[in-house]
Amino acid sequence: MGLFKRRSKELFTVPESGPVTSPGSSGFRMVVDDVFFITGRGTVVTGMVGSGAVAVGARVTIERAGRPPLAAEIAGIEMFRKKTTQASVGDNVGLLFRGVTRDDISGGDVVLT
Repeated sequence: MGLFKRRSKELFTVPESGPVTSPGSSGFRMVVDDVFFITGRGTVVTGMVGSGAVAVGARVTIERAGRPPLAAEIAGIEMFRKKTTQASVGDNVGLLFRGVTRDDISGGDVVLT
């Protein structure tokens, strides 16, 4: 088997394990992809849950680059136009925060419990 065939087989093989999490991580962690503001509702951050789980009403900390951490409470969770009460590893979700402005959060910030 030639080098290209061997390499392409390795590159296109999908591991059968679930989402990758860091060893020993038990708390919720999500990196913010995008931020939206919905009038009358609040600020929504989107991203994929990297580790742990979270539910509506949970108190979280938002780690922000170059700024002090921000404490917030999750007012709602939505997965592709479907409201839910919890999110866990591998879920692509939108987290709704009240009392947090769009300027308080930006892409790349990390939501933690």
